[in-house]
Amino acid sequence: MTLRDHAGVALAGVVAGLAGGLFGVGGGIVLVPVLTGVYGLTQHQAHGTSLAAIGATALASLVVYALHGNVAWVTAALVGVTSMMAARYGARWAARVSRRGLARAFALLLVAVAVRLLWRTPAGPGAPLAHGWQGAAFDLALGVGVGLLAGFMGVGGGAIAVPAFTLLLGMTQQAAQGTSLAVILVTAPFGAREHWRHGNLVARLVPGLAFGAMLGGPLSSWVAQDLPQLLLTRAFAVFLLLNAARTWYGASRKG
Repeated sequence: MTLRDHAGVALAGVVAGLAGGLFGVGGGIVLVPVLTGVYGLTQHQAHGTSLAAIGATALASLVVYALHGNVAWVTAALVGVTSMMAARYGARWAARVSRRGLARAFALLLVAVAVRLLWRTPAGPGAPLAHGWQGAAFDLALGVGVGLLAGFMGVGGGAIAVPAFTLLLGMTQQAAQGTSLAVILVTAPFGAREHWRHGNLVARLVPGLAFGAMLGGPLSSWVAQDLPQLLLTRAFAVFLLLNAARTWYGASRKG
């Protein structure tokens, strides 16, 4: 790879880090379309490579959220335990799905995340769905869904975790995003390892992506703590919808 290539990879990591830190989703929803569209990776390779890189986003961004007290560590630990185990099965599932099916599934994920971002929840914490052992059981069950999504889609699982934390557990948006990043920090490496075992990880791109992500993640995380996010959220949702359309169209053409 040339110096220009390395700079381009790092820039992709910065963009993914900015999105991941701002929305608590790891950055895979940005990175996967870039890896397939710009670098020509297959859908399977993009998912595995994304998972290997977004752990850096989670780590760098999590520090900022933690310093502001916006991480529910107990919930993160419970969700992380089961998501860690489920991520490998999501990756195995992805390896058995056709390229068209995987691309279209990812496009639908982008649409679902965009709808969630456009349909904002009321500001401020709400009433938690469950307490005590029921709450712990819910966290463990949620971890299974997050892990399967992370392994299958090549994203950190924040697309499920963040809205679940806000809508069902009554967290503020910042706390939900910080807790999601804590879960991603555990989930992503296990999903990436399973993709690597199936030959779906392009290792030469990971250092540059991770370096860029560690630059972009903290910057947007600091912004997320205090500034209103409504305009940025809606703009990002439109970006996701455009990427979903491109991914679906590309899958239809390739067959």
